[in-house]
Amino acid sequence: MQIEASNDFEVSVPLSILCGGLDKQIEHHLFPTLPPPRLREIAPEVRAICERHGVRYKTDTWGNTLRGAFAHIGRLSRLGGGPRHLAQDITSAAA
Repeated sequence: MQIEASNDFEVSVPLSILCGGLDKQIEHHLFPTLPPPRLREIAPEVRAICERHGVRYKTDTWGNTLRGAFAHIGRLSRLGGGPRHLAQDITSAAA
């Protein structure tokens, strides 16, 4: 669940260092005490294990991830009620 609820984004190593390893959220949620350089080091193996076991490993470019985050915030603000309101909206749309 930690893996499928998280999203990594791809940046260069210097940018990853500047953002403190936030680009490796999946690995951070699995191993919260590892320092950022180790998160970058284990990421390919974590991804391979996910693929082997059919677990969705979400990663995208920094730009696409940022656009997606802002789009999600925009949807929540237009609904006017945050996650609870979003869940109710989804439920009523499915009915």
